[in-house]
Amino acid sequence: MNLDLVPLGWVHSLACFIALAAGAYVFATPKGTGRHRQVGQVFVISQLVLNLTALGIYQVGSFFFPHVLAIVTLVLIAAGWGSARLIRRHGVWKHVHLSSMILSYYLLIGGGVNEVFLRIDAMRDLVSRQGGQIIGMTHAVVMLVFLVLLLGWNAAELVRSLLRRRRASPSPA
Repeated sequence: MNLDLVPLGWVHSLACFIALAAGAYVFATPKGTGRHRQVGQVFVISQLVLNLTALGIYQVGSFFFPHVLAIVTLVLIAAGWGSARLIRRHGVWKHVHLSSMILSYYLLIGGGVNEVFLRIDAMRDLVSRQGGQIIGMTHAVVMLVFLVLLLGWNAAELVRSLLRRRRASPSPA
């Protein structure tokens, strides 16, 4: 295993692990509770730290694609956090919040896939034996899982919203 990291890389890695754990907890537990908000804040802060530190890591000596993904994730985190503040005013913000947070977690997992293939010797050996398409297939599976989550949670929230509206509207006499 290659863990030859500069101090900034260690901070980045620690923030990644915290975001992975906090995000998994938030996704797996009831939404809208006090605990959801607390752990969600940990997720947001750790995402800020990991993506800001990612902007300072230059393995190849220049700004390249992972830096762009860090900026995209920062935008998603800002949109997700901001929309959470607006949910009570208008229900559409719940979809923005859900989508932004799911996509930010997807980008975190995608970066993790790359790091696993880069840093774990057995996975690097697998790539050298099987070819680079194994990385692409892994990313495709991760993408499919998150697409299902994105569509499924948004559809479920839409159905709940329609049912709430139906119950709240007076029935014709």
